[in-house]
Amino acid sequence: MSEKLDFVKKLKSRLPQIEKESLYLKLLDTAQENLLLEDVCQALDEGVVLVDLKGIPFFSNRKANLVLGGIQTQSRQPLWNQVYDSTLAAFLKGHLLFVNSRTVNDFKILSPRALHLRVMIIPQENRGKKATLLLLVDITHRTEQEFEAAMLSRMESLIRLAGGIAHEIGNPLNAITIHLELLKKKLGDLPTLKRQELENSLNHIQDETRRLDRIIRNFLKATRKPPLRFHLDDLNEILTDAVSFLKPQLDAQKIKVKFSKDLALPVFLLDRERLYYAFMNLIKNAMEAMPEGGALKVSITHKPSCAIVTITDTGCGIDEKDIPMIFDIYYTTKAEGAGLGLMMVYDAITEHGGKIEVTSKKGKGTTFKVLLPIREPQLQLPHYKTSREG
Repeated sequence: MSEKLDFVKKLKSRLPQIEKESLYLKLLDTAQENLLLEDVCQALDEGVVLVDLKGIPFFSNRKANLVLGGIQTQSRQPLWNQVYDSTLAAFLKGHLLFVNSRTVNDFKILSPRALHLRVMIIPQENRGKKATLLLLVDITHRTEQEFEAAMLSRMESLIRLAGGIAHEIGNPLNAITIHLELLKKKLGDLPTLKRQELENSLNHIQDETRRLDRIIRNFLKATRKPPLRFHLDDLNEILTDAVSFLKPQLDAQKIKVKFSKDLALPVFLLDRERLYYAFMNLIKNAMEAMPEGGALKVSITHKPSCAIVTITDTGCGIDEKDIPMIFDIYYTTKAEGAGLGLMMVYDAITEHGGKIEVTSKKGKGTTFKVLLPIREPQLQLPHYKTSREG
């Protein structure tokens, strides 16, 4: 290619001496070669985008248009303003204009369609002319296999642990509960003051025993989930039911609720029960963050192929260092709590092929954003065999 550029530069000074027919044939040959190169780019299984120094795309192939939802090379809009996914758009805005060497990052995007994407940004320079090459590689199949293997290993470990807990702790707890009831019955023969003192102690022991029993039951519930049952359902109705059920508690805590539906959102394939309890957990989490009252905003919106549920509270917030761990099993910053609620939320969302994002400021509040792919019946559903059926 550099030889051809040298040829063009030499050609300028010799134009008067060159026959028109020879010049025409040379230009025709160059044009045909450019068309061939463009056809090759269009046939690639990787997305290819070229942007100028302002981030404005001047070439994109078919795969890039399919992955990103259509790129307008004539709009004079920078590429990040044309991308549906906010995380990917932010990455492009922060890197396209400032990258000095090859940069690689992986993203899970849900719009315009759900896939795992590897994005490579490669600066280009030729004879002083600069541009940036963006390569987009669909790694969905590979990522799903890795995710399923990790999930299977995780669930198998949890199930083994749950079985041990049920055997080692469950039976002794039942025996303790029975003997506590027997002891309470035997207190009737004691003097009143002495009986009341012992009853108070026994009541405390019974309360703690019941709490421990609840922890075990919740753990077993988290590890013995039924397979997902997908049906066409209305996400607006699921959120409405969850908010309505908790409305008396929200009112009692002086929490003002603003709920915004998306009436243009179509019905799509969901497991209603799994998502209902996931959103219940998120709303309860917000309530616990606002014991003295506050404001709760629940909203539903959608983009092409992606539904978005946003739950924002004005509560105590989460420390930045805690955010990466809040979905881990048994991780909790609460004085009371087993650390299972958000883990169950995370599992429900990821089992639907979605993702959940968290932003928070200590003392200001927290926002959970849930993104769910809008799947229709003819599209293939993710199949979580083993861990879901086991």
